[in-house]
Amino acid sequence: MSLKKIVLGSAGLGIAVIGLIYLLAPHLLLDVYGVDIQSPSEANIFRSGSGSLFVAVAILFCLGASNPRYTRTSLITLFTFMSGLAVGRVVSIVADGWPHAVLIAVLVVEASYAVAAAYVLRVEDSSPQLKETA
Repeated sequence: MSLKKIVLGSAGLGIAVIGLIYLLAPHLLLDVYGVDIQSPSEANIFRSGSGSLFVAVAILFCLGASNPRYTRTSLITLFTFMSGLAVGRVVSIVADGWPHAVLIAVLVVEASYAVAAAYVLRVEDSSPQLKETA
């Protein structure tokens, strides 16, 4: 199995699980961080922003892992998605202070996936086989 399939498939699976938890039972994750949903509006924000959005992106990652036609788009999206999450966490650390230790671990995972996606894209761009078929 190729590195790009492993990167996209594992990211897709992980993001799908997190997205489904936020979509169906957001309190399961939020309780870990001491966040309590107080209103239907707050639940709506987590279910849509972190729930269904994550599930939709996970579908794209899995599609890219299984269909070469969507692989490059999925890798670019993976890089953008994970970089955006990681940058947001760093900004929050600077602005708000240190979060729960689990969120620091999540930051490391997000940054690692961003680097992995960038690496796979770079290797793909420098591949002579791809240049011949382009």
